[in-house]
Amino acid sequence: MPRDPRDTTLLTTEPAPLGELSAELGQWLIRDARFLPGNPEVLSEFCERVAAAGIPIDRVSLHQRAFHPQYRGVSRIWRPGEELEEKYLDHGIEKTATYIESPVRLVVEEQQSLNWHLDRNDLLPYPVLEELREQGFTHYVAEPLVYAAGMVNAFAWATKRPGGFRAGEMRFFPDILPSYAAVAELKALRRFIGGVLTTYVGAEAGRLVLDGQVRRGDVREITAALMLFDLRDFTLMSDRLSPRAVIRMLNSYFDCIMPPVEDHGGEVVEIMGDGVLAIFRQGPGRTAAEACSSALAAANAGHAALVERNRKHPATPLQAGVALHYGTVSYGNIGSGNRLDFTVIGPDVNLTARIERLCRELDRSLIMSEAFADTLARPMWEIGHFEMRGIAKMQRLFELPPL
Repeated sequence: MPRDPRDTTLLTTEPAPLGELSAELGQWLIRDARFLPGNPEVLSEFCERVAAAGIPIDRVSLHQRAFHPQYRGVSRIWRPGEELEEKYLDHGIEKTATYIESPVRLVVEEQQSLNWHLDRNDLLPYPVLEELREQGFTHYVAEPLVYAAGMVNAFAWATKRPGGFRAGEMRFFPDILPSYAAVAELKALRRFIGGVLTTYVGAEAGRLVLDGQVRRGDVREITAALMLFDLRDFTLMSDRLSPRAVIRMLNSYFDCIMPPVEDHGGEVVEIMGDGVLAIFRQGPGRTAAEACSSALAAANAGHAALVERNRKHPATPLQAGVALHYGTVSYGNIGSGNRLDFTVIGPDVNLTARIERLCRELDRSLIMSEAFADTLARPMWEIGHFEMRGIAKMQRLFELPPL
């Protein structure tokens, strides 16, 4: 049951006052814990320090909300002598019985402080409490962990000591949680910012933004293999399908071609409607030939994933063309005022786009430039010489040799 402020059953047998521990840990949180890598490390070391001070914690859980396209939140559970348990919670979990039938919901949604003694014969309202009782726990307490931004999380602790926590120990956690929340919010915010930047501009661009490359015109030249995928007949499908169906179709298409880019060490730098532009850098640890080989492998894997997707969904087959080129691009900030885009530009990007347009005209699924084929240093099949709009000289194009 929720904590009753009149409950005085544990006011006896007090250990030494815990005020000094609260002050000491508060100082540690603000002075040192903020330099730890992330919330998992902060929680683990915090719990180790609390246990070493004599507070009998046998289980501590922290349930944090998150803003991430792949998960709704994260749950971490500390147990003495064990590796920290970490679970990522799917979007929509708040509609499931797992969440609805959990004390976490009361803490997060109603900001209730909860206090249950598990060593009695009382009927317990949540399955997790029954499970803890069966595991030998005697006392479970949970408090809201509130961020300055207003987001409410849940912090819970439990013990197996007969009689449960004492009164001073009960006061310790609410006293220390504001300091803990300040550090947890800082770590969560850093992870949130990094996650958002990775999601919307890419991992490398996000890192550069966080490192301070934020001014318009902050660009640098990089040499890389370029890959441009484009979906065939997208305009026709957009006219025929509902907007929701178009989004589903696009997402299934992106699920085929984008994961191979990351798997092969590339980075998606732009999503342009139904087009995806990716780069595979040449640099320390990867030669030009290896960068081109990675790009080709990602292109082949993307096409293979589309074939498998079409096998499962024969009523809505998707076809795509891909252009591969090797060259130098400008990588950085362009735009106006406070609305900038972190992208790649330059003649080699334009050439890649022109090559991709020939995929439809020539009925090819993959075309590579002469620079790409030469750098790849493998036998390729020449398609021919082609004139392209905006490109000064004829371009010699290649494809994979027939099997």
